[in-house]
Amino acid sequence: MGEPLRIYARRVQRVGYSTFSVTLPKKWAMSRGIEKGSLVYLYEMPDGSLILRTESERGRVTRLKGLVRVVRGHEVELERSVIALYEAGYDVIRVSTVEGLSGRVRDLVRKALSRLSGVEIVEEGANYMVLEVVLDAKNLGFHRILDRMEVLVRSSLNDLLEYSLRREEAFLKSVIRRDDELDKFYFLLNRQMAVCFRNPELARELGLDEQREALPMLYYGKTLERMGDTLTQLARYLLEFRESLEEDLVKRMYRAFSCAISSFRSGDASAMRELTLMHHEYFNRNPGEILGSPILSLAGNFLSLCMDAIDARVELAAVKWPLVEVHENPALPTKRGSTS
Repeated sequence: MGEPLRIYARRVQRVGYSTFSVTLPKKWAMSRGIEKGSLVYLYEMPDGSLILRTESERGRVTRLKGLVRVVRGHEVELERSVIALYEAGYDVIRVSTVEGLSGRVRDLVRKALSRLSGVEIVEEGANYMVLEVVLDAKNLGFHRILDRMEVLVRSSLNDLLEYSLRREEAFLKSVIRRDDELDKFYFLLNRQMAVCFRNPELARELGLDEQREALPMLYYGKTLERMGDTLTQLARYLLEFRESLEEDLVKRMYRAFSCAISSFRSGDASAMRELTLMHHEYFNRNPGEILGSPILSLAGNFLSLCMDAIDARVELAAVKWPLVEVHENPALPTKRGSTS
C-alpha cells in the first residue's frame, strides 16, 4: 500500500452499549465530499487492518504498472519476470532496455504472452514494449477457472486411457501440449487472488464469500496444476521409451481424480473415504515395486496429489465454517495382524 502521507491520531469513543466510533479528519472528509449521512465502506484486510473508502471510491480499481529492465546477458530471466508481474496483479508491464530490444528479447516477450490470458502488446518502440492486461477480472471467477483446470486434467486422463487401449502416440502428444494451457489458467488464478486482495469489494464478484477463501482455492488450483505436470511427465516417459500403460491403472487414477473433485467441491465424505482407502491400498505394497517403476511411481504421485484435494477442502471448511467436527475415518484399515 505504500507509506502513509500523514498519520492522524484519534481516540476511540463509545456510542451506546455496543458501538465504538472514531472521527474522520475534517479536511480529508471535505476533500472527498463526505458530509453527514454519507455512506462509507470499511474493508477488513487479511492482516487485520481496515481500509475506508467512500461511495465514489468503491469499485474504483487502481491500475498497477510494473517495469522490467532487460540487462544484456540476463535475457533468460525475462519470461519469468513478466509472468511474475502478471501473477502479482500488475495491469501494465513495460519492458525496456538501454541497448534496444533485440529480436531475441521480442521473441521472449511474445513467448511469455502465449502463456498468459488476456495480455496484449499495446505499444512498441526501438527500446521498449508495453504490455497491457485487457482481461476483465470479474468475467473469470475462481470457480470458473478451477472448472476449466479440472476439465483439462480429466482430458489428459482420457487421452492416457485411449493410449492404454490403442497405443497411439498422438494421445501422449496431446497430453504434453495441454500442460501449457493448464499453466495458463494457474497463472490466471494467482492473478485473480492478487486482484482480490488488492480490491476487497471484488471478492463476491469473483465467487467468494470473503477474501480468505482465495487461499484454499489457490491451494486446490496448485494441486490441479501439479496433477497436470505429473501426467505430462508420464506421457513423456511413455513416448520416449515406447512403453505400454495398463488400462486398470489409468482407471484407478481416473476414479481417484473424480473423488478428489467431489471431496473439494462438496466435501463429500464418502468420496473422501474412498479416496483415502484407494491411496492406502496402492501404497500398501512392496516399496521397491513402486520405486523400481517410473510408471507406478508417477501414478502414485498422482494419487497423493488427489489426497491434497482433501487437505484443500479442510482448509476451505476452516475458513467458511470454523466449527470442525472430527470423526474417526472408517476407510483406514488397521495394521495387519491387529484387531480393531
